[in-house]
Amino acid sequence: MSYNSAKSKSVYKICVIGSEALIFPFLQFGFSTYTPATEKELRNYVQNAIDLNYGIVYIEDSFCFKVADILEKHRDNLTPIFVPIGDCEDGKSYSRHVASQLMEKAIGINVI
Repeated sequence: MSYNSAKSKSVYKICVIGSEALIFPFLQFGFSTYTPATEKELRNYVQNAIDLNYGIVYIEDSFCFKVADILEKHRDNLTPIFVPIGDCEDGKSYSRHVASQLMEKAIGINVI
């Protein structure tokens, strides 16, 4: 029995969810981009990214706290991978928050 790597390769789409200023550079690469005007739209875009089998979802860091329940629910899934990007509001970074939680879970204390 031979292994055919061509059959095992999966091609995943990439999307970006964020403000117009944040998504602009990604338009050059042909990524799907979404700019939610409301929290309801944001939640719909994130859920659609999951339902449409995106592989990577870049999401503006300041939006992550608004959909933290969805991100947490899908944290252990292989896809999609949610990657917080961009500036964070008031110094509150979702990626730093998650890193702190993981550090505390791993060693029992938050050193971040």
